Amino acid sequence: MSGWLQISVVVAQPAVKRAVEVMDGLGAIAVSRESTAVKEFFDEARSKDHEWDEEKITGLFAADTDLSVVCGHLKTVLGHQTTPCVQALPDRDWELAGQEQFKPIHIRDNLWVCPSWCQPEYPDAINLMIDPGLAFGSGTHPTTCLCLEHLTRLNLNGSTVLDWGCGSGIQALAALRLGASKAIGVDIDPIALDTSRNNAERNGVGSRLRLMFPEQVPSDLLCDVLIANIFAHTLIDLAPTLEQHLSRRGTLMLSGLLKGQAERVLSAFGSRYTFKAEQRDEWVLLIAVSGV
Repeated sequence: MSGWLQISVVVAQPAVKRAVEVMDGLGAIAVSRESTAVKEFFDEARSKDHEWDEEKITGLFAADTDLSVVCGHLKTVLGHQTTPCVQALPDRDWELAGQEQFKPIHIRDNLWVCPSWCQPEYPDAINLMIDPGLAFGSGTHPTTCLCLEHLTRLNLNGSTVLDWGCGSGIQALAALRLGASKAIGVDIDPIALDTSRNNAERNGVGSRLRLMFPEQVPSDLLCDVLIANIFAHTLIDLAPTLEQHLSRRGTLMLSGLLKGQAERVLSAFGSRYTFKAEQRDEWVLLIAVSGV
C-alpha cells in the first residue's frame, strides 16, 4: 500500500465533537481540526479552550479505505448536506507522527489499554497492548470504551465470546484476558483480521482466538457473549444472524450507534430480549440477556 487518503468536512461547532468521533471510529490514523479562518491544531486533548464557530475536521486514512463507507457515515451522522472532500497524499509515517497523543487508558477496575511504545503504569494489571492503526479499536472511541467497561462487569470465566466486526480485536482480547476460554473474531476486512491476529499474539492469547470472515462462521456456532460494535444500519441488517449465534442465556452487546439510532436498532431484535442502554456523549451501548 502506498500513500494515504485525507478526508475533510466543514461543520458548525455543535457537530465538531461528533465529526471527530466518527473519523476516529472509522479508522482514521490521525484527526486534525482547524478553524475555517485560523490555523489548525492536531491534538484534540489540547483543544478544549478553542471553540470556533465553524471548523474543518480532517481524517487521515489508509489508501485502500472504502470511501463510500466513510463518506456515507459522515453524511448520516452530520447531515446529508455535508460534502466530504477527499485528497490523495504521498506516503509518510503518519502513525509514528501521531504517537504522542496516545497514552495508556484506564478502562475500569484492573483493565488498561496501552500502546506498545508506552510502559504500563501498573505492570500487574490487565494491560492490553494495542497500537492505534488501520483497524478500528484502540480504546479511545466511546463505543469501544463502553463495551470494554461492560466486559469487566461480566463473569466471563470459561465463556465463549463472539466479536462480530472485531476490528483490532480489542474486545475479544479483553474478554480472553478477563477469563473467557475462547473467542471468535469476525470481520469483512482482511486488514482487521490480520491486525487482530497480531494483537492476539502480542497479548499472549493467540491460541484462544479464532478469526474468520462472516461467510466462514459455522451455522451452529453458539456463544455466551456476543459483541457487535459496528454501525446502526449494519446491526439492523445482521439482527437475524446475530440472534442465531447467541446461546439461550447469552449476553448481547450492540454498539457503534448514536442515541437517535437506538430505537431503530431495538426494533430489529425480537421480544425475546430486554435491553438496557449505557451512553457516553452521543454514543450508546445496548445490552440484553437472551431468553429473559
